[in-house]
Amino acid sequence: MNILVVDDEPLLRFHMQKMLNELWEDVDHIVTANSGIDALKLMEEIDIHTVFMDIKMPGMSGLEAAKAMRRQGYKGNLVFVTAYDEHAIEAFEQEAVDYLLKPVEESRLSACIERLIKQDKTLIKYELDAEQINRWLPADTTSVSYLSWINVSIGDRILVINVDDVFCFISEDKYTTVVTKEGEYLIKKSIKQLVTELHPDRFWRIHRAVIVQVAKISQVMKDEQGRYSLSLKEMNRLLPVSRNNTYLFKQM
Repeated sequence: MNILVVDDEPLLRFHMQKMLNELWEDVDHIVTANSGIDALKLMEEIDIHTVFMDIKMPGMSGLEAAKAMRRQGYKGNLVFVTAYDEHAIEAFEQEAVDYLLKPVEESRLSACIERLIKQDKTLIKYELDAEQINRWLPADTTSVSYLSWINVSIGDRILVINVDDVFCFISEDKYTTVVTKEGEYLIKKSIKQLVTELHPDRFWRIHRAVIVQVAKISQVMKDEQGRYSLSLKEMNRLLPVSRNNTYLFKQM
């Protein structure tokens, strides 16, 4: 899932990109453009899920760029980001999902992301017919098997690791690190792939880049800003919990 941030101010682009990376786990790539014209060029090359668009930019304004995108057939989400509120009606005429005022606060952006996620779920719910759903579901949902072993290549050897011995999986660049008491090993499976292969009751994705084995958690901490982190048994390592996943620990 690709996100496009369009703003002529570099610091604001960076700030928005950073917050989106921290708050929206399902995002694969966040690309940026410094003008409406550059944004239109990127749209021709990349499939964009959501555009966060500044309104007042030199040359082509955000509203003009949005109209051009719609004329070109863009059906994705538009979120306008601006220091001015007088363009709200025009923004929603372009079927904008939300309208954020600068400076964008983390809590406000988080609420916007929740709205986008709910909209995606609603679209899936109403666009898929029964035949499609049945075709996607396993023939026997009771026979779903989860990953029991992880194969790790070490030189010319293959090490077989029982998932019961895994403390956590941490995504780094193109690889994922498998962390055990005996050591750390690299595999090519992505966090997204592992989420679908590991038992959801035993392994929790606590961050876009981290999966932990629940039985290995020793304690969960909350700081003064309301941010969560956790430590694992027998390991001197703190792992961050993203805001989207704090619900996992609210009842603990």
